[in-house]
Amino acid sequence: MKKSLLCAAVLASFATASAAANVEMFGMFDQGLSYLHEDLAAGMGGPNAANESQANAGFDGNKVALAGRKNVFTQGTGNVSTIGVRGKEKINDDLTVGFHLEHALFADSGAPYNPNIFFERESSVYLDSSWGQFKFGRMPAMTTGSGTTGLFNSRTNPFGAGWGNMTGGWKFVGTLATARHNNMINYKSPVMNGVQLHLQHSFGDDKTVDGETYKEGSSKVNHFSALGVTVTGEKYFVAAAVDWLKMGSVTGAVENDSYKAIVGGHYNFGAFKAYAAVEYMDNVQYIGGYSTKEFAVRPQGQALTKGFDGWAFALGADTQVAGGKAMFSVGYGFGENQNLTDNKDYSRVNVGLGYLYPLSRRTSVYAVGGYFWEDADFNADEIYASEVILGMMHRF
Repeated sequence: MKKSLLCAAVLASFATASAAANVEMFGMFDQGLSYLHEDLAAGMGGPNAANESQANAGFDGNKVALAGRKNVFTQGTGNVSTIGVRGKEKINDDLTVGFHLEHALFADSGAPYNPNIFFERESSVYLDSSWGQFKFGRMPAMTTGSGTTGLFNSRTNPFGAGWGNMTGGWKFVGTLATARHNNMINYKSPVMNGVQLHLQHSFGDDKTVDGETYKEGSSKVNHFSALGVTVTGEKYFVAAAVDWLKMGSVTGAVENDSYKAIVGGHYNFGAFKAYAAVEYMDNVQYIGGYSTKEFAVRPQGQALTKGFDGWAFALGADTQVAGGKAMFSVGYGFGENQNLTDNKDYSRVNVGLGYLYPLSRRTSVYAVGGYFWEDADFNADEIYASEVILGMMHRF
């Protein structure tokens, strides 16, 4: 019954979209062929197979066992497909009200990316005026490259936060931990001489632990906050942001609060565009994403983990070649697992190459390839992964 009501509500929203001039449907479909090779540690694997309990089960107190090699040739994509509806209404000369609903799905099956949250990408309403924009609901953290509120997207790396399971971007050597939040307030100031301020705060979610429910906003659940600034010029863009995940006394995944800081941007030299980003991580639950996602293993009997400390760096460039865009990115990260007193250090590298060719204003074909390597003292051996994706994207 709940699913039927949800589908009816979504269809009603889309029907309204077609009837109102200031409401529109939008989306992006990405589909192709993918080859993925992985030789990773226990508890790792793409696209969404990373598992903290498996990682800890594979840890013998000294080393994490390898998971074994995996080779997969399948339909795959460089990006998650999305479909949504958005709209706005001008209340007066200084106030506009709008909303943004965005659903993520796998184009090869039609299955939702997250079966538990229909509008997983974003579900928000906003007020826009000369004082800036206030947005409320579920949305990406500003320290990501996602959606309408992430600052570190294709303006800071030719692959944005990254394509596929390990190609380009900075998240595969850094982290995207705490990527989206519910019950969030996001503020963007007016742009003054190219400078814009960004603020975020999430009150957390209701959580039930051992039969007892802890309400959002209480000290028992996690809270997220972030502060950022962007500077936009004719040939350049720079973004800087810090975030803080305050762990709830009951629901916290790590023992102490987590912090991240990231700076990134680009400069357009005319013949090519150069990108750079650097990220600092303090006490994050995991590093990487998809194939490169790795949890901070802990000794048996230790209830809470202390997370990873580390740094991540990314450089990239893109240029026009034969009517399309050639892209390159390389990333390097290093740090330590704070749970361990010995064999705690890691270093990791990822490389991405790609070519994007527009068939029209809305449709493009692409070929990308990625490689990932890590040498961690806490793993039984060096680990690595690689992928090649040939695909097509259509936006509407």
